[in-house]
Amino acid sequence: MSRTELRTRRIALKIINKATSRNRRLSDVTAEVFRNEAINLDDKDRRFITMLVQGTVRLSRKLDWKIKQVFIGDYNDLRENLKIILRLGVYQLDYMDSVPDYAAVTTTVNLAKIIHKNLGGLANAVLRTIIKECNKIIIDENTPLSTISEYLSHPEWLINKWIKDYSFDSAKSMAEWNNKHPNIWFRVNNLEYSPTKFKNYLKKNEIEFEQFKYIPDFITTSKNQELIKCDIFNDGKITIQDPSAGLIVKLVNPQKDESIVDLCAAPGGKTSYMADRLDNTGHIHAFDIDQNRINRLVETLDRLKIINTDVKLLNITTDKIEMTNKMLIDVPCTGTGVMSKRADIRWRRTIDEILEMHLLQRKILWAASNYINPNGVIIYSTCSIEPEENYMVIDAFLKSHPQYSIESAINYVPSEFVDERGGLFIFPPHHNIDGVFSVRLRQHA
Repeated sequence: MSRTELRTRRIALKIINKATSRNRRLSDVTAEVFRNEAINLDDKDRRFITMLVQGTVRLSRKLDWKIKQVFIGDYNDLRENLKIILRLGVYQLDYMDSVPDYAAVTTTVNLAKIIHKNLGGLANAVLRTIIKECNKIIIDENTPLSTISEYLSHPEWLINKWIKDYSFDSAKSMAEWNNKHPNIWFRVNNLEYSPTKFKNYLKKNEIEFEQFKYIPDFITTSKNQELIKCDIFNDGKITIQDPSAGLIVKLVNPQKDESIVDLCAAPGGKTSYMADRLDNTGHIHAFDIDQNRINRLVETLDRLKIINTDVKLLNITTDKIEMTNKMLIDVPCTGTGVMSKRADIRWRRTIDEILEMHLLQRKILWAASNYINPNGVIIYSTCSIEPEENYMVIDAFLKSHPQYSIESAINYVPSEFVDERGGLFIFPPHHNIDGVFSVRLRQHA
């Protein structure tokens, strides 16, 4: 075992420990630890640690389930840092083909010895038993909910909710989608580049790719990390964005020279794509309530050479804006449609937060509607699949604002993404992109 092998696992343990014990976002802690460990890490190490950390956190309950099948005694009595070490080991055994079994076992044993010299034997016994035994089960509607939750590595309340809101099969497929390594998409910035040039670049560098058939600007590749560090990314010719965001912008339907209000704009993905679709003409008024997010928005716009957008810190529930004909409101939400991209979000959310978001979304939408001109349109969107954040908000709004109605998305996006009420709804296991919801609300003159 090399020092590098043990160091990368030690850093992975440090990140998960810190994020878990202090209830901090995994991505924030990862970035912080990488900054502090910069002198010891190259890009390969960072990629390995990131994959190990995200996978272990994402599948933590299933990893616990596997360990419990072979553990002698009460697994729940173990210290949390030892549980994390065992999860790291099992994840490497089951999900990282690049790691030989002996390396997964040896590094796990040595990490356990750091806690106490006697724990190395325990870690060795658990992992070697798991290597010999292949514990798999088939879950169905009759499987106890607690087992379904563990095996699919999602909170019990969330699995139960999805079963009730959709079906058992939908809940299972959604959880399995979230448990896969997420697919990263790049969007071409047409202000600086073109899909054809990007594809030529990928072919020249022998990078496999797939183009989103409904919007050619979106392309996924086999070498995401390399592209993020390349000149065409740093120069703003491409950016990271899921096609689902592109479909929301298609629903906005930006028209040359028009003015658009983007109310919850940061970090700027949809803002910048609207500017792209406007060819830097017209005007986008981008607002957000958080200064740190505003800073990220400005960085995004600068990198992508956006010049038709002004940015301002604003709270629509207390501040005023000018009247407009078109407004995008990408409201804060629980993010259950994008859980595959954020490994820890499933463990950080609670059922109470869905109600809290519902109330906040209503507050924002009600306030924003005061600034829409007659015959103007609001595009309401979330990255949630929860009815409470989607049609329950819209139905309450329409009931109290009879001058508005839903304008079908069928005229703006492909029919396979349009639900029976005319809204844009993407269910990840069916569409193979991030989950979003969006509706056009037209105010009648």
